[in-house]
Amino acid sequence: MTSKFRSKCAVPIFILHKYEPIRPALRCFKKVLLILLIMAGTCADAKAESRTGAIFSTALPVPGWKLEGQPYRYIPQNLYEYINGAAEFFIGFGLIELTGANYASVSEGKDSVTVDIYDMGNKLNAFGVFQLRRSGQASFLNFGTASVGSDDYLAFHKDSFYVEIQANIAKNAKNVIKAMASIVDRHLPGDNTLPPELSYFPEDGRIAGSERYIRGGILGYAFLDKGLVCDYQIQEKKASAFIAIMPSCQDAVSAVEQHRSYLNKLNKKCRPLDGFGQHGFVSEEPYHQTIIETQAGAFVAGVYDLSTTEAGQRLLENILKNIKQTADK
Repeated sequence: MTSKFRSKCAVPIFILHKYEPIRPALRCFKKVLLILLIMAGTCADAKAESRTGAIFSTALPVPGWKLEGQPYRYIPQNLYEYINGAAEFFIGFGLIELTGANYASVSEGKDSVTVDIYDMGNKLNAFGVFQLRRSGQASFLNFGTASVGSDDYLAFHKDSFYVEIQANIAKNAKNVIKAMASIVDRHLPGDNTLPPELSYFPEDGRIAGSERYIRGGILGYAFLDKGLVCDYQIQEKKASAFIAIMPSCQDAVSAVEQHRSYLNKLNKKCRPLDGFGQHGFVSEEPYHQTIIETQAGAFVAGVYDLSTTEAGQRLLENILKNIKQTADK
């Protein structure tokens, strides 16, 4: 139970007389505790309903389908009970809660559709989950901010939500899941704009759809824990740019120095990157050719898989310019 729920529930305070017998006092305390637990559960249920619960109770299903059982809700503490293998992935991206429901065909008893809505807390987390879960599917649809799908599966993200709809239908599954996706899309709160952090990446040379949000280590480094990565076409060759999001300027400086120290231990000489501040360097990154990197406020920015240093300097300059312009607003 979160503190947010508790703050919305009035908690009565009982002061016992110093001569009151202990057993009646304990009985009183137990009754009060039971009331508080019921109140707290009511607050939690109201919270779930206010975000996505109404979609399952009033908007869905589509004609010819019926709710099977009751809608369900999971939070990080018990998500493994529903998707044991993937629970840590969603939790790592900041999952707030998962709400969902199963629907059965009125005429075809074996046909079913499952609708799951993941509240990821913010746009960046929802975007990151979608980009990594889409599994290279190229069939883009018109739901939410971006969507992909096949004959029996559809996924999209909108605002802070990531949605998956899966069907077990003998025929015409695509029409059913599209109809349900349309309803969910219309009733989800928020808008269809992309996370504003993506504007750090310049558009010139950017490979569309390659943007991704990573949690757990850019280039596999724990000191570059989370941030954005994007692919570019530079001089007819592919390179990648990254922006690690750090808690503070000091953390950003520390991350660059840890990277430099690691490369030095591998006998990868780190040379100063002229014009990119005192922490900028250029080196050879294992498995990723040449890398240039620097600190900019609470960010670490870099370009890797470069054939030459000069090829990535202009891109890095534009990334730093975009970061500064956003910070100055």
